[in-house]
Parts: sequence; structure tokens; C-alpha cells
Amino acid sequence: MEKKNLTTDQLLLLFQALGDPIRLDIFLCLLQKGERRVVCDSYDISKSTMSHHIKLLREADLITVRKEGTSHIYSVNHVLLEKYPAFFSVFKTE
Repeated sequence: MEKKNLTTDQLLLLFQALGDPIRLDIFLCLLQKGERRVVCDSYDISKSTMSHHIKLLREADLITVRKEGTSHIYSVNHVLLEKYPAFFSVFKTE
């Protein structure tokens, strides 16, 4: 896969999505723990607020969601991470 630099618009979208402590925590949790059905158990926020956070992370292409029955399964978009390794190296957990 060809590795490229992020455009200014892409960077702004990523920074806006990760600029909120809850969204950053959701992203890091998914990055460290892998797929998850529920990402809002440890946050004292409403379901609609959590939906808003998930929406912004999805719009930035940071996470993906798939349906399994009536559940939503969330995960980090590893294609994006592999496409821009220099940017995402700051999040390495090893």
C-alpha cells in the first residue's frame, strides 16, 4: 500500500475528531483492545451524546462500524492507520 501525506483538510478533520477527550479515549480504547460492541459503559454521558462522538469519529474515518444482528461492532480503521503510519505512530501502544 502506498504511504502518503495527509492533506490539510484531512489533518483538520482528524484533529477535530481527536481533540475531544472522550473521542480520543474511545479511539485509544479501540486501538488497544480491538473490536467492541459497547464503547459507552465508562462514560457518564447520554446515548445521544455518545452517538454524536461515534459519528464524528466515523466521519473522520478513524473508526468503522458493522452490524451484527441488532448490535453495532466498533473498531479502529486499520486501513487508515496503515496508509498514514507517520501520523498514527504517536498512538503506538507497544
